[in-house]
Amino acid sequence: MKKKTKVYVGMDVHKDSVMIAVLPEGAREPTLVRRLSHERRKLRRLPDRLAREHEVRACYEASGAGYVLEREIRSWGHECEIVAPSLIPQRPGERRKHDRKDAEELSRLYRAGELVTIRIPSEREERVRDLVRCRETFQREALKSRHYILKFLAGSRRSAHSATPSTPNTAGGVRTIRRVRGCSSPDTAPTSRRPSCGPGSASNPHPAT
Repeated sequence: MKKKTKVYVGMDVHKDSVMIAVLPEGAREPTLVRRLSHERRKLRRLPDRLAREHEVRACYEASGAGYVLEREIRSWGHECEIVAPSLIPQRPGERRKHDRKDAEELSRLYRAGELVTIRIPSEREERVRDLVRCRETFQREALKSRHYILKFLAGSRRSAHSATPSTPNTAGGVRTIRRVRGCSSPDTAPTSRRPSCGPGSASNPHPAT
């Protein structure tokens, strides 16, 4: 039986599409570069067709796409690995901006053995990790909310203690004004609660003579 040659497939994965570059074992340049829709049925056609004559080895960068695509490709019977983006070799001053160039470069570096792959967690490990991250996020948000509330209450207390007759901005400031004036002004106090300043009232305890 004739031994199959290897083809290295670099993939730039996005939510709606996947840019694929196919680099055969002895080729200088990728023989196929194509953007495919990120659908299971359409993605499977290409590696299955390549697998008729070649051994397919695919890779893509770790990202928000997660490990779903890697698990699917392995379930189809092909090799797939995820590489660490921060450890991808880059020339000084080079910035990768184009999906096509990214996929081509991944296939070249993958064939040269210059990419560092990461360990793929099991689905159970991934669920536990997501739960732990969610819990940590809730804890951070609860701590932020607590700090906001404490600052708000501290600011309210300072305003109440520092209120003056010219700045009646809190209930404490209004009470301070009333204590200083002895009775409420007709312009600031409601009629139903306006204290009397006449003889025998609480504000003027001395009866008229």
